[in-house]
Amino acid sequence: MSYRFAFAALALGAVAWSPAAAQDGGEPISRASFITTMDANFAALDGNGDGQVTAQEAMEAQRRATYDEALRQNQQIFGQLDRDGNGMLTAQEFAGLVNPQSIPADPAPLLQQFDVNGDGTITLVEYRTRTQANFDAIDTDRDGVVTPMEMQAAGIVPK
Repeated sequence: MSYRFAFAALALGAVAWSPAAAQDGGEPISRASFITTMDANFAALDGNGDGQVTAQEAMEAQRRATYDEALRQNQQIFGQLDRDGNGMLTAQEFAGLVNPQSIPADPAPLLQQFDVNGDGTITLVEYRTRTQANFDAIDTDRDGVVTPMEMQAAGIVPK
């Protein structure tokens, strides 16, 4: 996981940071790049593209992400199970074991973090306000770039 992805994920509260996640890069992140990434993440959450993330959209996004990860794991397991490569167990059959509707999803944490006015939706303004505040808190020298040293000082990556 690169710093760029990890920081974006951290801003969303989507993943916990681990030492293993910091092993593959140390590039700084500009504010403009951060905003672009956060806007893309917001767009992915905003399923109908109306500029607001509802509880239903947040739940669907969580289910999609969980489904995608389960599918990735299923495909890996399939490769391990089909040791002779004869194709007796197809990836499609194995992926059919995953039922996205049975995956628990709770939009409350996402809404609590970003829905400033408590109306049950997250606007781009609310989203940007929260994520940029996180960026600004880490960018201690206020130069518009978060460096690996600033991430370490903020406890995002191990020293």
